[in-house]
Amino acid sequence: MTQNLRSMVERLKAVSHPLRLRVLALLGSGELCVCQVAEVLQVPQSSVSEALRELRRAGFVNERKEGRWVFVSVVSHPNTSQLLQGILAEAMALVEMQQDRERVADVKTLGIPAVCCKVEKAAKAEAAHV
Repeated sequence: MTQNLRSMVERLKAVSHPLRLRVLALLGSGELCVCQVAEVLQVPQSSVSEALRELRRAGFVNERKEGRWVFVSVVSHPNTSQLLQGILAEAMALVEMQQDRERVADVKTLGIPAVCCKVEKAAKAEAAHV
């Protein structure tokens, strides 16, 4: 297998998980804080972080830090763009993705500190039950 083919297979694996695909589709509409992603998708922040780690490794997402918050966005690069656009176009049509996009507006109105505090409390509660 050539290096290019191996690289393509690894990138496709990165988007072949439902949560990672939902994260990418969500970020297709713009940058979000990791805690906003967790809140919209109603999953633990640790799950979002793991999904983002794989997507970052595959070259699909960027992150930037602002204070204690980490913001993520889709990479804008020609080689990534065509593959990702095709995948996202199909994903955006799925019912789950439409519901996620509808929740983004609600979550954004709460403000990052409110969302992050809520997500942090949920993570602490989950850790206490383990």
